[in-house]
Amino acid sequence: MPALALAISGSACLIVPIPAGSRGSGQPRSFHEAPAESAEPRPGHNALAATGAQPAAAAPPSAPASIQVHSDCPRTLPLFLGDKPKYGSGTKTSIGSNTTTSFPRKPDGTASIWILDDHENGVGQASVGPSARRVTIARNCTAITTE
Repeated sequence: MPALALAISGSACLIVPIPAGSRGSGQPRSFHEAPAESAEPRPGHNALAATGAQPAAAAPPSAPASIQVHSDCPRTLPLFLGDKPKYGSGTKTSIGSNTTTSFPRKPDGTASIWILDDHENGVGQASVGPSARRVTIARNCTAITTE
């Protein structure tokens, strides 16, 4: 509620609403009085300091959600994103010749990328950490490097 200003005999009088912390007494408070303590925490009030509890450790910076993959292989390659091609859970996909695309990472920022042969066996693999930005598949279609 905005304060209202009234002019009385050339001087200004400021009318201030009664603060919510006055507990409905209807009595205005002086600006010099300390506010009444409430059981409810006030905005900006540090409840942890009042109880002596330690704050939780700061969350680590978020890991990147995807990894960039580039293929220098002269043909389209089948890929597997996951831990164990043919036997594990993951995603089968492919990447075209001289193509760059992004693939998802795990929530911790890691990824495992496999190049597959015609029988879905892994012939090349890269384990990507959260700091890696890019994976490149070599012209020989089996080697993978991480940047």
